Amino acid sequence: MQSAILAVLREAREAGVGRITRTTLFKLVYLLDCLHAEAHEGETVSGSDWYFHSFGPFAVNLAGGIDELASRGLVQSLSDEYRGKDFSLYWLGEYPQGPSLSEVGVVGTGAARFGSMVRKFAKDLSKLLDHAYFKTLPMQGATPGKRIDFGVLKDAGQVQAHKHTSISDHAKILKLAQLAERVAQTYTRGKGNARAMAAHRPIYDLAFVEASAAMDAEDADRDPIAFTAQLA
Repeated sequence: MQSAILAVLREAREAGVGRITRTTLFKLVYLLDCLHAEAHEGETVSGSDWYFHSFGPFAVNLAGGIDELASRGLVQSLSDEYRGKDFSLYWLGEYPQGPSLSEVGVVGTGAARFGSMVRKFAKDLSKLLDHAYFKTLPMQGATPGKRIDFGVLKDAGQVQAHKHTSISDHAKILKLAQLAERVAQTYTRGKGNARAMAAHRPIYDLAFVEASAAMDAEDADRDPIAFTAQLA
């Protein structure tokens, strides 16, 4: 469990996202467990007892693991208050460095995916919660108050062999070649057309900017998530 926590904090440090909140740390450990389970027959890195509560995955023993690492000084932490609400931040100091993703069994595309998740979600709690809740297989089949089953990920990481379909009809081959040539010519004619490019650029007006700022403020002021799971 401690290796999973340290691996997440190391990845956060290497991604340059700095300190992360307790809720963010919880959910990133969960996502790391999902990726590990895909490649290891449903086995998680942390070994946490994940349960589904009202706002997604939670593990009581993971909370204890984080607190123990912080009390021993292996993880740096800061507790403070913002607008009358308590919060905690976590990060790695100079020592320990923490295990790499490959050292905890998440390699290749799994490691790349997790690095992308850290960069995308570490500072956007709302998107992180949505991703963990709605876009991970274990949560899709979970029941409130019950244990989360990572066994559904056993086959998720297997790559299916691609079947190559050959075309023996020479007339069809000629038509495909002609079509490819027309597409290439169309692209060449359109390349460098500033007017065409401008027509497809996204438009960000003042209303969009103000709405984005309002959502960021709402995320920062989000109430802490209460644990309401009924342990089986």
